[in-house]
Amino acid sequence: MELILKENVTHLGFKDEIVDVKDGYGRNYLIPKGKAVLATSSAKKVLAENLKQKAFKEKAVIDEANKLAKKIEKLEIKVKTKVGPDGKLFGSISNIDISNSLADKKIELEKDNISIPGRTLKRVGKYEVTVRVHREVSAQLAFEIEPDEESIKLMAAAKSKKEKKSKATEGEAPAEEETPIDEQKSKKEVAAKEEVSEEKPKKEVAAKEEVSEEKPKKEVAAKEEVSEEKPKKEVAAKEEVSEEKPKKKVAAKEEVSEEKPKKKAIAKKAVSEEKPKKKATAKKATAKKATTKKATAKKTAVKK
Repeated sequence: MELILKENVTHLGFKDEIVDVKDGYGRNYLIPKGKAVLATSSAKKVLAENLKQKAFKEKAVIDEANKLAKKIEKLEIKVKTKVGPDGKLFGSISNIDISNSLADKKIELEKDNISIPGRTLKRVGKYEVTVRVHREVSAQLAFEIEPDEESIKLMAAAKSKKEKKSKATEGEAPAEEETPIDEQKSKKEVAAKEEVSEEKPKKEVAAKEEVSEEKPKKEVAAKEEVSEEKPKKEVAAKEEVSEEKPKKKVAAKEEVSEEKPKKKAIAKKAVSEEKPKKKATAKKATAKKATTKKATAKKTAVKK
């Protein structure tokens, strides 16, 4: 919705300016607070007539605003604050600090008319901000953030410590002085002797290392041979035992299997021999009984 501002509204516009806002913001805040009215056709006509009447006065105001903008652009403002050794501020610089710095220069501006990129500044250096003097006039203000006296002392002490540390690490090489020829020869001889004395122990150490390396190798080889022979013997013994066990089991099974048919055959023969004998004895017994019966019958008949 379009509204006509009756007074200056921060981050929106100045008095008698037509602005577009959201319906809720206009109806719930600007209009009830008396900060704006609806921009109807009749209200726009009234505004145009008022602006015509104020045109001459407005020119004078704009001229003064342009003069103030030029003055602001020529200013050299330095904001001093507490700073750490690494150049970071203890806190930050905002539009309030810049407004106070302008007030020190006898320029009164509201903080809302000063816009800072990122809204706050947290490092030492040179910056520029936009200062809106009038709705049609704005200026670029250049300023610099500097450390205060205490911070300068702290930064200097930190730098000196860093330099001392760097010198200690790098080490200062002593200046070479000219030496006589005799001294140079003696130095060379000493250096040659030192080289020879250094080479001898190196060779001895190398020979000792070779001997010490060969001994463990031989010991390791002997141990490996012994360790390889032991498992082979154990495996051979296990294989012999494992081969003997099945042979014994097979022989025992064969003996058992051979004895069983023999026993069965003997038992069958004994049974087959006993059966005819029993039958013969039974027949003899029945024949005797029959003869005895016949004899008794004849005796009874004779008696009668």
